[in-house]
Amino acid sequence: MIEQKGKNTLIDLWNKGGFILCTGGRAELFINGNQCFLSQGEVLVITPLVLIRDVIFSDDFTYLSFVNELKVYYDVFNIISNTPIPLSVYRMPIWSISPSEEKYVVRQHQHLVRLLDALAHTDNKLKCTLLEFQIKLLCQEVALEVMDSRIREISKSQNKPSRLDLLVYRFILTLHASYRTHRSVAHYARLANLSTGHFSKIVKRVTGHSPSVWIATITITYTKYMLEDNKLNIKQIAAELNFPEQFTFRKYFKQHTGLSPKAYREQKLRKLR
Repeated sequence: MIEQKGKNTLIDLWNKGGFILCTGGRAELFINGNQCFLSQGEVLVITPLVLIRDVIFSDDFTYLSFVNELKVYYDVFNIISNTPIPLSVYRMPIWSISPSEEKYVVRQHQHLVRLLDALAHTDNKLKCTLLEFQIKLLCQEVALEVMDSRIREISKSQNKPSRLDLLVYRFILTLHASYRTHRSVAHYARLANLSTGHFSKIVKRVTGHSPSVWIATITITYTKYMLEDNKLNIKQIAAELNFPEQFTFRKYFKQHTGLSPKAYREQKLRKLR
């Protein structure tokens, strides 16, 4: 959560929330399929709507991270769900912050490091629980502070999000929690009390992508991380994603990537050598 330098650390942002502050150098990222650049004094905001792949770092790239498990930020996501922020982040996930905001983030990051160090060096169950709660609150507080000026700025130029915007945001938030077991558009349309056709038109209109594309993108992105992590074999990954058998999983993955899971894993391993 607090890596400050490295070539591959930013890749592991799947199913996470929070933000990253660039403190030096530059990173090139493909976010939601678009090329973006993260430079010093800018933050990359991570929400369920932000899908990141193919990160390229400059040699002098450094950063501070307030990225944590998605569940740590659920309260924050719920607070901002009735604001224009979620879809604004989807369209523009990289923000410039002021020098005073940058100093605040640096100070709070130092505090975060101390809490994490204390957590790593205690075996006391109660103390661990208290430290984990402090870390959660600190992450939420800093995220809200960074968002505060942005919320005021966006609120001046945009109206309250429409019912359709909120419907789409909640679909994607729910999808992050349910993609392992529910990959049909009909399931999410039923949750929204809409026909599949009408639901698909709304999601496409708001995000530019159909719900089936969102479902496949999230499933494949998570699958790629598991294949690259190399902790599970392909059969175990298929079971983790609730495919009925390995063959069905292989067919699904190849349909969306052009490669079999085995070929994708081998390709990534060759690049690391």
